[in-house]
Amino acid sequence: MSTKKDEGKTTDKKIERVRIMGSLERAVDEIDRLLAGSTDEVEIDFSTCTFIAVEGLEWLEELLLRADSVKRTVRFVNVPPTIYKVFKISHIESLMKAAGGVSSTKLGPAC
Repeated sequence: MSTKKDEGKTTDKKIERVRIMGSLERAVDEIDRLLAGSTDEVEIDFSTCTFIAVEGLEWLEELLLRADSVKRTVRFVNVPPTIYKVFKISHIESLMKAAGGVSSTKLGPAC
């Protein structure tokens, strides 16, 4: 766990980083517990992720929806190009936003 001080604010943010090892085929209970706890921000490190199944994509989308509803931030870091491409072709805007990609609403419709 790490903490990060916001500029101009006196409160510390609690940031937890979790690494996805190998394939993401289902929910990761540890990340669900972090989101339910007192963590302000969760960073999911995809540097060692090799594959994402449809169930993994669905869980990530649900995780981001739950995080948004409780005003928590989830960011994807160290996303390899192959995994980023999976996010991109899934057309799930919240995944692209969490991965730091450009959302489709900023660019308009894509052909």
